[in-house]
Amino acid sequence: MARWCSAFAWLSGLALLLAVVIALQKPHIDSDILALMPQSDTRIDSVEAHFFAGNKQQVMFSITGQNAEQVHDKLNDWLIANDLPARFNVPRIDALSQFYAPYAGRLLSEEYRAAVENQHTFSAFYYQKLSQIADPFVSATINLDASLSLGSFLAEQMQNLQTFNLEKNRLTAFHNDAKYYLLFAQISDNAFGINEAELLTASIDQQLKQLSADFPQTTVRYSGAVFHTSANASQAKYEMALFGTLSLLALITMIVWVFRSSVALWLASLTVMSAILGGAAVLLAVFSQVHILTLVFAVTLIGIAIDYSFHGMLDLCSGGRKGYSRGLKLALLLSLLTTSLGYASLYFSPMLLLAQVGVFVVAGLFSAWLCTLFITQQWQHQLIIAAPIINIADKLKVSLLGLLQLRRYAIAASVGLITVCYLHTPVSLNNDVRLLNASPQALIENEAFHLSLLGRDNGQIMIMFADDEQALLEQLTTFKTALQLQSPDAELNLLSDLLPSIAMQERNSALVKAKHRQGVFTPVENMTGQPFSASTKVLTLESLLASPLAPLIEQQVMRDDEFVASWFMVTDVPASVLAEFASADPQLLTYNKVALLSEGLTHYSHSLLITLGCAILLAAILFAWRFGMVCAFKQSGVLVLTIAIILSLCSVLQGSLSIFNLLGSLLVMALSIDYLVFYQINQLSRENIIAISLSAASSMWVFGMLAMSITPAIYSFGLTIMIGLMAIFVLAPLTLELPKSKENR
Repeated sequence: MARWCSAFAWLSGLALLLAVVIALQKPHIDSDILALMPQSDTRIDSVEAHFFAGNKQQVMFSITGQNAEQVHDKLNDWLIANDLPARFNVPRIDALSQFYAPYAGRLLSEEYRAAVENQHTFSAFYYQKLSQIADPFVSATINLDASLSLGSFLAEQMQNLQTFNLEKNRLTAFHNDAKYYLLFAQISDNAFGINEAELLTASIDQQLKQLSADFPQTTVRYSGAVFHTSANASQAKYEMALFGTLSLLALITMIVWVFRSSVALWLASLTVMSAILGGAAVLLAVFSQVHILTLVFAVTLIGIAIDYSFHGMLDLCSGGRKGYSRGLKLALLLSLLTTSLGYASLYFSPMLLLAQVGVFVVAGLFSAWLCTLFITQQWQHQLIIAAPIINIADKLKVSLLGLLQLRRYAIAASVGLITVCYLHTPVSLNNDVRLLNASPQALIENEAFHLSLLGRDNGQIMIMFADDEQALLEQLTTFKTALQLQSPDAELNLLSDLLPSIAMQERNSALVKAKHRQGVFTPVENMTGQPFSASTKVLTLESLLASPLAPLIEQQVMRDDEFVASWFMVTDVPASVLAEFASADPQLLTYNKVALLSEGLTHYSHSLLITLGCAILLAAILFAWRFGMVCAFKQSGVLVLTIAIILSLCSVLQGSLSIFNLLGSLLVMALSIDYLVFYQINQLSRENIIAISLSAASSMWVFGMLAMSITPAIYSFGLTIMIGLMAIFVLAPLTLELPKSKENR
């Protein structure tokens, strides 16, 4: 009875600890892929938060087909009814005219600059504009600025800004000779919680299915970050349920098969539950926001924690002593230390996912170790090994002894396999951040299509930094002039187009006054009967932020205590040309989020390679201290062979390696050291062979589940560990000395 009380007290204590942490922290489960990524420097992080947070909350629909107008209107009404307001509003020309009117003569279009070259060219330009009665910019500005400098300026800017056409308050665009009606909606920031994202996506999907049924000849495409969030969250929840269930069933089968006892099943479950509760409590205490992919990777804790239970129960079944053997206690402690050190290193990872997995597993293993050490041994007298398992262990021992005699050939075969794999596919790293994405192909294709529809499929986002606003505007103007000289087809809309610097406004004003003295504006004076006069009022950023263009300007400029910045899109310019401009100007940055994140992952991959090397070195020192130099040399050689087999085989099967292969290799390294330690301490004893075989089988099953994931990162992680465990299971016994003939009989 006492042992049941202690077990339930232990579980109750862990459950209470978890409940207290949840109550205090109020944790949130996140599924935003970008939340996992390494952070950039502070300046870039600030710019990203300011410029691109709005884009994250945007969803876009494109509609084409026979009844596109009806579908557009019905979908628009549904969006409004569901509190998803339109995000795109075209400024009215009359409102813009009223705002810019006080600055007439200080804001000049390129066409107007050319026209005021002399009186003849200006007269031709002026009378041609006056004859265009239907031109909305002429009719809206003629009474405000008779010189038409304002109308010409607004016409140029609106032509650049307006990517779409406006037909009866509907946005339209043409692509590949097809007409598309466009809708942009703004979702709330709290829609990115897992449940909220799934509910919103399901609601939109249901509405689109209804529209498809009512109007079968119409096609609606949709895109937006929230759809990726929902897709990845749903996939992660499905994989967690599937992998967890299959792993649990496999473990139950193994335990019942080996021990034929419900007590053994209870003790294994107790160890796993301890690991999960302890790991979850510490994880939520350290991180108030946990990513759902952390939970997918953390399923692997089941495969590691139950090893402690296997070794503990099998050790209790051997001999007539009470409690654990000294060798088992030492091996368990060394196992805990080596595995924990491997995972603890992940806490310092710049990638949040790895840091969270590291904390969860280390805390979980410590809980499992305590449970095994103090709770499991209380059931010693109820544990026995099934007779068929003993027979299998004896046969397996004979096989291992045979393999040990063929040690040289096994090592030669391993080296040969590594060589063939490397010659077939040389090892290379591919750390594309999209390896974390499990979105459906249709959604990815919709994103690509909408980028093409918006004219951004060949565009490059750039960010200009400066010390103050006027310096920023001057730098933007200089960059545009230089870029268009080198690439005349370049298209870019800059803040400095809508807001020329004060220096540029002064130059424009001086030009207009000089041309007035030369009589260029005589047609204007003849038309109005009034002497021509240019404005002296200066347009500032503060004024523009109070204009009808304020929503657009707020998205283009950021002001900080230490710098100001503006982002813009450049199209029809080779990436190499933009890279040259960026390398020549420290204030100019070519911004590619995927490339930046992938570069960060690549940098961390190199750090992981160094970590693997250091892990092998530390293991060699540990082995030399505990088992001697000769044994340490053999064990270190096996570790190197195992890692080499993993990397070479994964490279062949995947085409390249990623950070997740290296992460899996780090885990295999920790498990490999466990196997090597247990073999050296307990040799080829029957119980040790059963424990290591069970450990390997359960881990291969649990981790092998991950190799079925459709998320490339999880697949790579699972495949790596599957290959590594098979390799170390064969290679680890090769470090033992061949027993003498009497022992071998």
